Amino acid sequence: MRKEASLGQWGALYETATRIKAIKPWEKFWDMDLIGVQNGAEEDTVFFSILGKGGDCYGIAVYEGYEGLNTYMMLAMQKSMNLSPEYAMFNQKNLTCYWGNRDELSNKQRAVIKELGYKYRGKNQWLYFLSYKPGYWPFDLDEEEVVRMTEHMQDLEKALQCYDESGADVDFENANMFLLSFGKDKKTWECKEVPLPFTGFRFGHLVIDDKGLLSDLAGSPKCNAVLEAGVMPMGASIADKKYDRPANPMLSLLGDAKSGMMLKFEMTEPDDDAAEVLAETVIDFILEYGSPKEIRVSNVIVESSLKQICDVCKIKLRRVNRLSELEMFVQEMKKFGI
Repeated sequence: MRKEASLGQWGALYETATRIKAIKPWEKFWDMDLIGVQNGAEEDTVFFSILGKGGDCYGIAVYEGYEGLNTYMMLAMQKSMNLSPEYAMFNQKNLTCYWGNRDELSNKQRAVIKELGYKYRGKNQWLYFLSYKPGYWPFDLDEEEVVRMTEHMQDLEKALQCYDESGADVDFENANMFLLSFGKDKKTWECKEVPLPFTGFRFGHLVIDDKGLLSDLAGSPKCNAVLEAGVMPMGASIADKKYDRPANPMLSLLGDAKSGMMLKFEMTEPDDDAAEVLAETVIDFILEYGSPKEIRVSNVIVESSLKQICDVCKIKLRRVNRLSELEMFVQEMKKFGI
């Protein structure tokens, strides 16, 4: 069950973030210049992306561990992976603080600021925080996230101090980062330039190991169907009592490219893997109607999840720039509020 942070906990976070704002780290770092803080295992390193050197929006995005960093890589490689901006943004996993405009804040965020006694005026001055989690709408931090974010921001403050004191000149352009590494109990630390742990998106390949199913797929008859297969974010905030924050479901879609007919669409649960749901839909189609001649995808993550199925069934898996029929269907759904 969700538990809200106390005013004192919010106060500690606002105090730390306000001190960092005075340092103006966006005057030194681009959003691709990552700062890491390691306090334990390497895979638990926290990564910071400083936003605002372009002058549009000031903020700090905090990616926790390699899982968080992987979603950052998705965002950074969005165009080369042919992902829509909405797909990349709504699949982020991070905690972020922004200095934005008053109209960007929720009523709750403005109430916290008022209770803490902060007064902001002007463009890009209003401090607020958001939690990004795949399958959910960006939302206010809960108590646990406020506590973690406070610790992360305090660590970043120390890392920025070390960066200045060390006179570091990190070669960010060649996939290096600035790392603050704490010793046991955080009583000692070391700052240095190190390579990023990985520089591309890590695909979670779907692997079918059911030999009976693989045999059934391999022996399926052929059909002349050409399919479009994709996953797309609903792009809507959906409140439901069973979730502790508004959901933003992914849509799993399978359509006939020739007729434009939607064969199946499914609104997934927030914690479901939409690409896996889509793969199950494709398998059901093959077992009922036979192996299609071609499956068209635009999303490389979907392509990865369908590769084994298409290899086994000898289906042409073709990547295209857009899935027009699926996109049109989603737009019609949104138009009628489905």
